[in-house]
Parts: sequence; structure tokens; C-alpha cells
Amino acid sequence: MAKVITQIYGCEKIKDAQIAAALGVDHIGCGFGEVAHLPHQKNCAQAKEFFDALPDSVVKVGLTIATDVDEIINDLHLFEPDVYHLSGDIRDISPEGVQRIRDEFPNLKIMQAIPVYSGIPVEEQWPVVLELIRAYEATTDFFLIDTKDPDSTIGIGATGITHDREIDRRIIESTDVKCIIAGGLCAENVAEAIHQTHPYGVDSCTLTTYPKFLQEITGRVKDPVKIWEFVEAARNA
Repeated sequence: MAKVITQIYGCEKIKDAQIAAALGVDHIGCGFGEVAHLPHQKNCAQAKEFFDALPDSVVKVGLTIATDVDEIINDLHLFEPDVYHLSGDIRDISPEGVQRIRDEFPNLKIMQAIPVYSGIPVEEQWPVVLELIRAYEATTDFFLIDTKDPDSTIGIGATGITHDREIDRRIIESTDVKCIIAGGLCAENVAEAIHQTHPYGVDSCTLTTYPKFLQEITGRVKDPVKIWEFVEAARNA
């Protein structure tokens, strides 16, 4: 099996991101933009400082839940990461809108979040999911498949909730776009998820993060032991 890349979100502090890089994480991501849409979101200058502190070997992934294309283009003129992760409601930004971003920034890679749901049978979700894949695969370099909270109006993913990996497998087998799977992944379940789906990569945010009280004690957000265990489990799957 080809190497499965690892992606970590939630490194709010530069030190957290540097530790993740030292532990072998391939993609490191954070939310950024001039209009604050997310808690702990960085502005464009802060995102540049954050990513400039990481080694060149790490792929820098900037995330947004913005869906206003003019706003997105303005942010990217201020700072352009290696990969730009569109994680807002997919129905609020058309493939034509994504293509505008690609045309403006031809060297930028796009990661499009695809929402899937826990507790809803795969057969019920599949027609809509396949329609999204077909609509957006020409405008994206990566699909990030993550669990969407049906009660949330804030973006796609970062719920820490798993979903049926059968839908990941179907997506991966139906497209040539590189797929990164997410949704409640941790060291204990990532190897099984890899064997079930054969993805390009695996992503973790919630379950590699310290509980709130340890964040206050340590002054850091990410748990290096959990990151290391996640990376090792993915490598050895």
C-alpha cells in the first residue's frame, strides 16, 4: 500500500505545530482570514507567521468556512498557503466560484470538504454525495471527507464524530481526486479506517487535542503523545 499521509488540525500555537512537524505529520492546517468566522481563527498575517515557522517539508493547509468568493480572494492575496481548504457549506459556493479562485491563484491547491453524516444509512446519503463529487471534482485537488453535524450551521467537520467508512470507500473508488478521510479518527481506529477505504490521507483534529483543563495547565492545545500515536498507527497500517 502507498504511504498514507497524515493531516493535523487544531495547532493553534506555533509550538504545537512545530511539535507535530517534528513527529512526522505531513499536512498541518489552521483556519485563517480577515473576517472572523471561527473561534481561534488567525488573520492573514498571523497565518503567515504560523506557517513560516514550519519546515518546508510540511504542507501548509489554510482553512476557511467563508463562502463569499470575493472575501476568499482578498484573503488569499494577503496570504497564500500551499493548500486552501474550503470547509464552509458546500452548497453556498458553486463550482464556478471555486474555479474563480483557481483562476486567480493557479499555483494554489484546493481542498474541498465533502459532508457525510453519522446515523444516516449510506444508501440514503449516496446519491447526494455522488452528485457533489461529480460537481466539484474538476475544481479540486483534494476531497476532505468529514462528519457533518446536522444541527450545526458552522462549516463541515471538526465534530469528533465517526461515520460509516463505507461511504468513504465509495467516494474514493468513484473519483481520481485524492481523498483524505476524517471524522473521529484517532490512533485506535485509524488503521482499520485505512484498510477499509484505502485513502490518500487521514486527518485528525478533535481526538489529538488536550482536554480543556490540560490546555490551561500546559499552555498548549495539542497532545503530542496522541499525535505521535496517530502518525505511527497510520504509518504501520
